[in-house]
Amino acid sequence: MELHKINKNVNTYIGDCLEVMRTLHDKSIDLIITSPPYFQLRDYENDNSWGNENSVQQFINKINEWGKSCFRVLKDSGSLFLNIGDKYKNKSLMLIPERIAIALNDNGWILRNTLIWNKPNTMPSAVKDRFNNSYEFVYFFVKKNNKYYNHKYYSNIDVLRTKHKTKPPKKYEAFPQYLSIEEYETTYKKMVDEVNNKQNYNGKFKNQTINKGKSPGARQSQGIKYSLCRKTKISKEEGFPINKLISEAYKKQKKYKIKDIDDYFNYKDTFSHYIRLDHSRTLPKPNEWFKLKELLNITETKYDKILTEEHYVLQNVRNNPNGKTPNDILIIPTEPCKESHFAVFPTELPRRIIKAFCPNDGIVLDPFAGSGTTAIPCMEQNKKCILIDCNPNFLDIIKKRLKEIKY
Repeated sequence: MELHKINKNVNTYIGDCLEVMRTLHDKSIDLIITSPPYFQLRDYENDNSWGNENSVQQFINKINEWGKSCFRVLKDSGSLFLNIGDKYKNKSLMLIPERIAIALNDNGWILRNTLIWNKPNTMPSAVKDRFNNSYEFVYFFVKKNNKYYNHKYYSNIDVLRTKHKTKPPKKYEAFPQYLSIEEYETTYKKMVDEVNNKQNYNGKFKNQTINKGKSPGARQSQGIKYSLCRKTKISKEEGFPINKLISEAYKKQKKYKIKDIDDYFNYKDTFSHYIRLDHSRTLPKPNEWFKLKELLNITETKYDKILTEEHYVLQNVRNNPNGKTPNDILIIPTEPCKESHFAVFPTELPRRIIKAFCPNDGIVLDPFAGSGTTAIPCMEQNKKCILIDCNPNFLDIIKKRLKEIKY
C-alpha cells in the first residue's frame, strides 16, 4: 500500500481497496462514488484486480464485503453511488447489478434510486438478434439505522434542478402557498370561493367524485383548495421523543385501554400508532393533543406549540420555485480518454453527484479510481478526494490528468 499526495485536494493510494479502507477512520467519508471492474469483462493485467473471480457469486460476495467496509467509513449523513454493468452468459444477461443491489440492501443499505446512465453516443454493436445496450445502472444507497428512524443524509438536489417548461394557471398566482389562519379566514376564503364559483372545468374529472388520485388534473378539477395543516414539519427522528412521552404516559395510567382512547376520538386502530416506537408510529393531530394530554395526565409543555400550531396550505399543484426535480435517467455521453485506460465513466456523472450529495467541506472516496475521473470534479468544486486503485500503472495517468485541471 502506497500513499501519493497528488495535490492539496487529492490523495491516491495504490493497493487493494479493502486493505486501504481498513486504514480509514470510521464515519470519515461524506460520499462514495465508484465503478468497480465488471465481472470477467476486461483483463487489467494485475493479479489484484477485481472482476477476475471464477464465479459470479464469488464476485458478488466480494462486492458485499466491500459494501461492509463502505458502511463503516461512510458518515451517517453520507451516500454511496455505485456504477455497475452486466454481462451475458449463454445469451442471457446475468443480472449482476440487480444481484449486487439486493445483496447490499440485505446488509444495511437503503436503495434510494436506481439511476439509469443513458449513453446517447454508445458504441454500435455487431449483435443481430437483440437490441444494442445503451445504458448502465448507477445505484444510490444510504445507510440504514436499524433503530427507530433512518439517518438523515446530506442532499442538495436543488443545485440540479432545471427550469420548468410549463407555467401554472394565472389564477393561482394570487394565492400564496401558506397562509395564517387569520389571513385565510379574513381575506382569502372569500377570494377562493369567488374563483371556484366562476370555474368552468370540463376535464375528465368533472363528474367524478372518487378515485381522482393526486394528479394535477384531479386537483385542478377541485378549483382552489386550502387545507389546514400542522405548521411544523416533524421528522420521524424529531417525533420519536414525543411518541416515547405518550407511550410512557399511557403505561403509567391504568384508567384507559387503547380501544377506550380510540373510541373517545371516534377513531379505529389509531391510538396504538401514537405509542409505537418503530417506523409505524405517527403523531396526534393538532386538535387532539391537549385532549390526549388530559386523558394521559401529561404535564410536559415543550411540544405544545409544534404539535398544535396550524396554518393553511394550498393543495393545488404548483411549480417548485427552484425548478424541476431531476429525473432518474441521466443522459450523459461517454467521453474518450487518450490514456491507456479502458473503462472511464464521463466526468459529468460524478460532477452532478458530487455537487448535490457532498457538502462543501466534505470528503469523496473512490475505491476503484482507475484513471482518476472522480477527482476532476472534486478539484473543480474544491472538495477533498481519496482515490484507491490496485494497479500502479494508473498512477501516472491520474497524475497527468489531474495536472491539467485548473482549480
